[in-house]
Amino acid sequence: MPAPRRGYNRLWDALRESKVVRFPRHRLATFGQSEIQYQLVTAVSEAPPRATLRSGKVIAERPQILTPASFSQRFQGFGEESPAFERFLKDNFADSFRGLEYSFRNVLETTEPHHTDARELARNIRRDLDARDVARAAVILGPETGWGFALMKFILEETSQSFAVNVRELDERGLFHPEETQDRRRREAEALFRRAEADPALVKPLADFLNRQGLFDDYQDRFFQLVKRTGA
Repeated sequence: MPAPRRGYNRLWDALRESKVVRFPRHRLATFGQSEIQYQLVTAVSEAPPRATLRSGKVIAERPQILTPASFSQRFQGFGEESPAFERFLKDNFADSFRGLEYSFRNVLETTEPHHTDARELARNIRRDLDARDVARAAVILGPETGWGFALMKFILEETSQSFAVNVRELDERGLFHPEETQDRRRREAEALFRRAEADPALVKPLADFLNRQGLFDDYQDRFFQLVKRTGA
């Protein structure tokens, strides 16, 4: 038992001593992969002043949506009650389950010793990045022992700042309720078909809509019949 407790204390010590000196100016992307360059400065000693500079990048994969349906699929092997539980989640917690799942990969590129104070080195790197207006770069200050905890703390803080933006952009596209979104798109397609039958000038906007929404394959026979009938 003593070993796990020491590791637990080392974690908290590293988190307390860690600080993000400079955050990236862009949040994690909602619909694609994000790549953040980082400069992690750790204090080795104060007298004489020595520090280590680790440079690399953190790659964040596209956030994955957690819905009541996807959450319920995590309950496997619970017998005949599983479908009822899935319905229960959908009926009672649909609006609460607006969760995202993030995954990260660290690529450490260089490790350099410096005979200087760690705080001064971090400030100098931040000033250089600001002067060059580097948007996707972070500067982190932390302890030498447990430097990985300092990097993970930064990722956690960056994710917490990105979460609200990611959720809003996904919600705006209706991706938390894909069935409702698909129904709405099909209703819009039906309305456009009716309008295009009365006005051939709307055939091209109809085609653009079907392609944009990924529905053209479902409606292509009907669309080409419309083109033939209207001469558009």
